[in-house]
Amino acid sequence: MPAALGLTTYQWNNNIKSILLLGLFPLLLAVLVGGIFFAFGLFAAADGGEAFSAFYEFGIPSVLGTGTAGDLAVSAVAAYWPIVFGFAAIWVIVGYFFNDMIIHLATGAKAVTREQEPKLYNLLENLCISRGLAMPKLYVIDTGEMNAYASGIDTRSYAITVTRGLLDQLGPDELEAVLGHELTHIIDRDCRLMIVTIVFVGMLSFFTQLLWRGLRVTSFSRARGKGGAAVGILLLVAAIAMLVGYGLAVMLRLAISRRREYLADAGSVELTKNPDALISALTKIAANPDVPHVPSEVRQMFIENAPSKFDLGGLFATHPPIADRIRVLEELGGRPPAQASAPAQASAPAQAEAPAPKSPWQ
Repeated sequence: MPAALGLTTYQWNNNIKSILLLGLFPLLLAVLVGGIFFAFGLFAAADGGEAFSAFYEFGIPSVLGTGTAGDLAVSAVAAYWPIVFGFAAIWVIVGYFFNDMIIHLATGAKAVTREQEPKLYNLLENLCISRGLAMPKLYVIDTGEMNAYASGIDTRSYAITVTRGLLDQLGPDELEAVLGHELTHIIDRDCRLMIVTIVFVGMLSFFTQLLWRGLRVTSFSRARGKGGAAVGILLLVAAIAMLVGYGLAVMLRLAISRRREYLADAGSVELTKNPDALISALTKIAANPDVPHVPSEVRQMFIENAPSKFDLGGLFATHPPIADRIRVLEELGGRPPAQASAPAQASAPAQAEAPAPKSPWQ
């Protein structure tokens, strides 16, 4: 099964994507800065000023000497790149050393010990022993919803978190299957890639919010005594800043393949040899997976994250549908899909009277 699914190649792809994101992150911030100033340059003369007024106002020397919006964008990147790259470097360092604290603060997760949750601890420990892995930390979110996630970028910060609802409503086999799924995310380096993406998306959101607030203040100070046209223009520039930041965040989200959930499901079956347990767990989780207090960027780490109404019919969904995952698990367990077997039974009524062969997984 691992060879057929290409798990080793998948792990390498995740490592490469993480490295590329680390390298591209400062460039994405530079593109964001350039896009903001390009938009500002397009509308700089709308309030009666000269083309070069934007350069004078921001104190930016012209690089191309043309005074156009493109010149302003290039000049702004040339002037501010040390600040942008320095800010990115600080953010990466903070993310590396404090990613676990940031994620658990966002979800409200609390660390637990063997004495506090012996069943949970023993199930995970047995799975780790079977693969010769170091034991990740265990966290619990005190909420009635059912969900779980893996986090961390190295053995120092690897952790598996489950909700209280998951502990209370899943049986031992189902809980073990969920832990196997999350442990596979750690093995496949999925959680490392997701942490890098979440940290970067958070950085972009923070940066665009700063630009939005700064341009709003600038717009009102510039517009005093000049009517409302300048206010509308600069607020439009600020809106473009938000759209550019959101677009870059979407690009980072799309760097994470939805295929990871299928592979983690397969890894859980490989660890537990019990696809029925994971099917049952996913069915229960799908009935109540939403943890409303968790930010949307972090919810993409969950074992289930239903698409919102803004995902355009699942186009930007972070997870495949539960029904599709269950169908794949049934195939892994040697069980014929129900949708495929129904037409065959209808077309051959004589065969329907014969007893169906019992699945080896039942």
